[in-house]
Amino acid sequence: MMSRRWPFLAVLCTAVYGVDFKLYGVNYNSRQGPDWDPNRCKSQAQVDTDMVAIATVASRVRIFSLVDCNQGFMVTTAAKKAGLGIWLGMWVSNNQSSLNNELAALDALVTNNVVDNSIEGIHVGSESLYRKDITPDQAINYFAAVKTYLGSKQLTFPVSITDVLDTLLEYPQVISAVDIVMANAFPFWEQVDVDAAVNSFKTKFNTLVGAAHGKEVLIGETGWPSAGVNTKASVASPINQATYVANFAAFAAAAELKYFMFTAFDDLWKIAQEGVIDTVEAHFGLFDATRNLKPELAYLTTGGYTPVGGDGNTAVRSGSSPTLFPIADGSATTTQVPQAPAQTSPAVPTNVRQWWRLALGIALVLLLLPA
Repeated sequence: MMSRRWPFLAVLCTAVYGVDFKLYGVNYNSRQGPDWDPNRCKSQAQVDTDMVAIATVASRVRIFSLVDCNQGFMVTTAAKKAGLGIWLGMWVSNNQSSLNNELAALDALVTNNVVDNSIEGIHVGSESLYRKDITPDQAINYFAAVKTYLGSKQLTFPVSITDVLDTLLEYPQVISAVDIVMANAFPFWEQVDVDAAVNSFKTKFNTLVGAAHGKEVLIGETGWPSAGVNTKASVASPINQATYVANFAAFAAAAELKYFMFTAFDDLWKIAQEGVIDTVEAHFGLFDATRNLKPELAYLTTGGYTPVGGDGNTAVRSGSSPTLFPIADGSATTTQVPQAPAQTSPAVPTNVRQWWRLALGIALVLLLLPA
C-alpha cells in the first residue's frame, strides 16, 4: 500500500521544478567569433534558430548594432518570424562615420519595409559615455540626428541613449534629451551578494526614476554570469545566475518594469577576444552557446526544455503550466503574480536557494513520518 506521504512529496517536487517564467526581453548578438575571425558572424539560418529558442523564454530582443554582422536586417526579420518584438541599437563612437554607417543601414531597412512602426524602440550608443568614447554633447547630437531621420519617415517609435545607470545620473542633460530613459545596471559588478542584489538594484533604480522626472525608465541590460572569475565582481555560478534571474524577474513583474536580460546566449568567442580564459563576459547567457537552456534556469521552467534543432522547428517547451512571471506589458493573461511572503524589504521573492532548503527540509520531515 502506498504511503500517504508520497502524494505530498509529489506536490513538493512539482512546486520546486514547476516554476515557469517569461522574461520581458533579452539582449542578443549574432557574433560567434572575435573581430579577426572571417566566420565571426552567424548565418541567417543560425539567427532564425536563435530567435525560435529565445521565444521560449522571452517576448522581445534587443540588439546593439544595425551594421555589425548585418544584424539590423537579419535579426529583425528573424525576430518577426518568431513572434518577437525588437528593440534596435546603433553602435557609435567618436568618429562621425560610425553614426553615418548606422544611419545608412537604418535608411536601407526603412526603404525595404523591414523597419516600421512595429519596432519598439531604438537606442543610439551603448555605454559609449561610460567608456568615454563620446561626450554628452556628441551623444545628444547623435540622438537628434536619428530623431530627425525617423521623423522624416513618419516613424514614431521612441529613441534613447543607453548607458550605465550611474553614468546617466552623472549627465542629467542626457536624461532630459531622450524619449525614454534606458539604463544598464549590474549588481554583479558591484560585489553585491546575490541574495541582496535586487534590493541593491532597487535603491539605484529609484534614484534614477526620481532623476527622470516622469519619463519612463527601462533597463537595457542586467544579468549575472554562470561561470568565470573576476576579483572585482561578485561570485559567478549557475545557482547565483538562476537566483538573480528569478528574483529580478519577479520584482520587475510586480513593479511593471520593462527590462532586457543580458544575454540570450553565452559568448564564448569573448575568451579569444579578451585573451582571458576565465572571463565572466563569456558566461552571461541564459542559454549555452549551443542553445541549451542552462540546467539551473531550466529548473525555473515547467516540463523541461528540448534544444532547438538546426531547422528551428523542434518543439522547445513541454508542459502547460501557466506563466509565473507575466510580461510587464500585460500580455500574459494566464495567471497573476503570486504574492511574495511578507518581508522587511518588499518585492524581492524568496530566492532559489531558499526554495531548495525549504523543499529539502519538508521532504526530510515527510520521509520520517510513519507510513
